[in-house]
Amino acid sequence: MAEVVNLRWMHEGHVESAHPVYLLADTAETITTFEPGGSIAMHSSRPKGGPRGRNLLPGTPHTGFEPGTWTGEGVLRVHRSGQPWSTWRWLSAGRTWSEYWYVNLEEPWLRTQSGFDTEDWILDVLIAGDLSWRYKDEDELAWATASGRFDEGMIERIWSAAHESIAVLEAREWPFGADWDAWLPPERRSVPALQSGWDAAR
Repeated sequence: MAEVVNLRWMHEGHVESAHPVYLLADTAETITTFEPGGSIAMHSSRPKGGPRGRNLLPGTPHTGFEPGTWTGEGVLRVHRSGQPWSTWRWLSAGRTWSEYWYVNLEEPWLRTQSGFDTEDWILDVLIAGDLSWRYKDEDELAWATASGRFDEGMIERIWSAAHESIAVLEAREWPFGADWDAWLPPERRSVPALQSGWDAAR
């Protein structure tokens, strides 16, 4: 089976969430990871707020972590080097991919000794099987702006990334035109565990 690495979403220099993932492909241009169901990630226990109470409050102290189990068959995440998003699809019980895509807007992945770091930008793009799309969590992005998590320059960067990802979709560029079956994980696989260094601050 592929190497296990840590995929971490950071916030204010600390881990917001850390996930153990299989590294299926790693080239100079693209990175592909798979997180199977049953994997245990660690999530920051810092105070949260926002419309659904799930966004870290800016400026609050780091307090520790809480475990969370990934459900379902698993999720594949693909990332092109330098792009400010990753694209996700979920595996079904019949070893087929979900009809929809999920674009997670975030910092371009930074390679670390134990995997990759990024930072979530809250706003996402949901893409249906017919490649129609809509934004997700615009209200949480507005809250993040009002609470001081993102300044005006960052908001402009986030919306620019959203528009860029939609342009890639509408042009049917990678990964929307890719053969996702080439990334199917082995049927027999163990549940990965977080690797040493997953909780290190940056």
